[in-house]
Amino acid sequence: MSTAKRHIASLRDEYAEMTRQRIVAAFVETLEDEAADDISMAAVAKRAKVAERTIYRHFKTRAELFAAAGEWIEDNVFSYIPFTSPDELPEIFRKLCKRFDRHPYLARAIAMTRAGRRVRAGFRRHLIDQHRKAMAPLVRHLPAKEVRQAEALASYLNNVLAWNAMREDFGMTSSEIADAIEWALTTLLKDVRQRDAAAARGGKAGKSSRTRTTSRERTGVE
Repeated sequence: MSTAKRHIASLRDEYAEMTRQRIVAAFVETLEDEAADDISMAAVAKRAKVAERTIYRHFKTRAELFAAAGEWIEDNVFSYIPFTSPDELPEIFRKLCKRFDRHPYLARAIAMTRAGRRVRAGFRRHLIDQHRKAMAPLVRHLPAKEVRQAEALASYLNNVLAWNAMREDFGMTSSEIADAIEWALTTLLKDVRQRDAAAARGGKAGKSSRTRTTSRERTGVE
């Protein structure tokens, strides 16, 4: 391929990427409309100033566009904050509350609308997986049911749904919401640690008892 043709191809790819990003941004802007629920591709096309068929040239299905929008929102608005310990979650949620405040309509749409729930599905799965890994050292001796409960509570306290519910149902500020979530998470983690320690002691006691019984059986002592 000649230099001129490579240059043309490069410009074509660059323009295609710009168009793709414009479509994603238009979708997010439409989602941020407080009344938005089930977003039509026609509305996105109008806002992006492209033909509707152009959207499907870049995104073969609505699911692909929703996934791309989810990645864009995670990267540019509600950026993922990595963590390794559940003790970090209260401060992370406090930072997220400030981001939600900067984009309240988008945060509400992500929490409450059908389109928003589909958009956040990808990064919610990622966050749930991270919560599970972070909680693992705290729940090593708990029964499976309590492990699931602890993981679920930690994950859904650290969630835009909690922010939206407290904001709309109780008129709380983000600072008040963050304080409440910190209280709940701190209480939860303290209880989880106590339960796990008790389960560990119970397991050791049971093992010790079984060892003594086996020893008596071997020696014939009643």
